[in-house]
Amino acid sequence: MMDRGKAGGIHAPIIAILAMVGILLLSESVGLAQRTVQNGNGVDGFRELRWGTSTEQASGIYPDLYFERYAISDGKEEPAKVYLRRSERREIENVTFDSIEYWFKRDHLYRIRAVLNSSIGPRTLVTRAENAFDKINGRLRIKYGGPSGHRTDYVTEFIVVVKETTWIVDRSAVTIRYEGPGKTDEDVLTLIMKEQPGR
Repeated sequence: MMDRGKAGGIHAPIIAILAMVGILLLSESVGLAQRTVQNGNGVDGFRELRWGTSTEQASGIYPDLYFERYAISDGKEEPAKVYLRRSERREIENVTFDSIEYWFKRDHLYRIRAVLNSSIGPRTLVTRAENAFDKINGRLRIKYGGPSGHRTDYVTEFIVVVKETTWIVDRSAVTIRYEGPGKTDEDVLTLIMKEQPGR
């Protein structure tokens, strides 16, 4: 005849194992659901601002927003107004940028431009900008899948490498561009998110 204490001792580990398996399956399904929602939602602006937000609305959301300069991206179009924030959290995809610009045209937010500058030193194998390009490229591939376009150019004379990758996600185009050192020892990473009209 089996001792009741021993039988209870056998059932306790089995119940604990089943509970652990259940928790693991639940957490995996929640993670999968989050990844699916993240991949499906796409991009419709930047942080709390949606494409089309006016400067007045943006200033209400970010009181530290201020006008910095005019910029001409296309000679045929009117200049854009570029704004910065005084208390900007300059981190995107776990990369800290030197600046994040908010571009408005006809009082309409349509573009975000983030810039990271770095330089090659005597012991530098991979610069901050080049490392950040690879990091963001990997993270965006996980989020949005394969890019819509990718190119790598080698400029002669100083062998400047230019790498550019773009994702089209719903109403947005997300582009990361790395420009290697040229005549100077400086390189730059630019991340641009912009509205895709007509999508």
